Amino acid sequence: MIVHRDTILRIIVFVHFIFVSMVLLADWLPKSYHINQVTIIALGVWGIIQYESVIQVELLMLIKLISILVDSIAIGMYFQIGKHAYAAQHHATYFTVSAFFAIFLLVLKPVMLLLISHVRQERLNNAVFDSWTPTSGYASVGGR
Repeated sequence: MIVHRDTILRIIVFVHFIFVSMVLLADWLPKSYHINQVTIIALGVWGIIQYESVIQVELLMLIKLISILVDSIAIGMYFQIGKHAYAAQHHATYFTVSAFFAIFLLVLKPVMLLLISHVRQERLNNAVFDSWTPTSGYASVGGR
């Protein structure tokens, strides 16, 4: 079964949106995590809209690669803080669901990065590089 490159990108953005929505059920991660995830979703939507351009997909790959490092640091630093804060409020289930989706999204990001790389490669193969061809011979100016 062959899946079109834009369909792959749409699925990735949709899955990322759903997972981020589930992560944000509990507010235990720093604002940098939120900004990072919103940036990824915005670049993904921009890449879907600009379906012939490669630059949006390359930016998405770069931000997603950086987000793997930033997310792992944020989850590592704030996991115990969030766990204790939600346990004290007797809402440990909210934290557990949120942490599960945050960690699972972090594990899925390298797979998503490989799929986005495939989308990038297909867009590069379909790009027209020789669209300008010089004309040979004499061309009259003004019809003379």
